[in-house]
Amino acid sequence: MSELPTFATAQSVAQLKALYSQLLDEADDVKARVTDFKQRSAAIEGRARTPEDDIRVTVGPHGDLRTLEIDPRAYRKLGPTELAQEIVELCERAHRDAGEKVGDLMKSVLGRDFDVEAYLRGDTQPPRPSRLPSSTPNQGLDLGDWLDRLKEGNL
Repeated sequence: MSELPTFATAQSVAQLKALYSQLLDEADDVKARVTDFKQRSAAIEGRARTPEDDIRVTVGPHGDLRTLEIDPRAYRKLGPTELAQEIVELCERAHRDAGEKVGDLMKSVLGRDFDVEAYLRGDTQPPRPSRLPSSTPNQGLDLGDWLDRLKEGNL
């Protein structure tokens, strides 16, 4: 067995092993949540219809048209240009509906702290508090301080 560096104590090595194990478990959890998100988001559909329910559209999570239903009543009240415009507007509404559902799913997968709207705008997320071990309860240490304490055996 190799000899431990002089700054490493049995306690600090055990803490590092526990932290490493926790990080591996969290990485596995994230991978599982991403897989679940991909499967569930692919099944999301957005829907929109006219107030008279004579035109209905369904789109996928990326806005891809999945179904278009046009009742013959729509042909009698709308000309070709108006009908096309109505279909485009319904597709846009259905896409927004699907986007809201994807956003809700993202929040459920990524947690309440994740701001989906800010992410979609390109804003950065606020930093999360440090989860590195600390000798003082409720007081996070930055990595440098934590490593210094580890070297000193003061964790």
